Amino acid sequence: MIRTILLTILLCALATAAMAIFLLMIPKFGATHFGAPKDIQEMVREMPDLPIRAGWDTVHTDMNFGQVFLRFVIMLEGYKLYDIVFFDYLMLTKTHFIEKKYSALKGAKGFDSYGFNAKSQIQDIVLFPLISVALATACIYVF
Repeated sequence: MIRTILLTILLCALATAAMAIFLLMIPKFGATHFGAPKDIQEMVREMPDLPIRAGWDTVHTDMNFGQVFLRFVIMLEGYKLYDIVFFDYLMLTKTHFIEKKYSALKGAKGFDSYGFNAKSQIQDIVLFPLISVALATACIYVF
C-alpha cells in the first residue's frame, strides 16, 4: 500500500510539472487542453508561446540583433548542455535509471556508452547558432 501511495504522489508531481511547463511555455495550448475557464482561454489567446515569447519580447524591448542572437544561442545551447549532462550522462550512463525501471534492458551496452549519440549532439551544437541567426533576423527585420 505504501508503494501505491508513493506512486500516486509521483504521478501527481509529474502531472504538476507537465501542466506547469505547458502553462508557462505554451499558454494557449495549456489553457485550451487542460480545461481552463472560457474567459481565461480568451485572454490567453493573445499571449505568445515560448520560444515565440522570446522573440516577441525582443520586438517589444528594442533589443539589437546581437542581443537577440545571443538570447537564442544561450537558450538553445543551454538546453543542449542540459540534455547532454542530465539526460545522457546522469540518467542513462551513471544512474542507469531506465535500466532499473525496465528490467528487460538490463545489461545493454548502450548504457555504458556516453557518446552513443555524439553525432546528433554535435549536429545540434553546430545547427543552433544558425537557427539563432535565422530567429534573430526574423525578430529584428521582419517583425
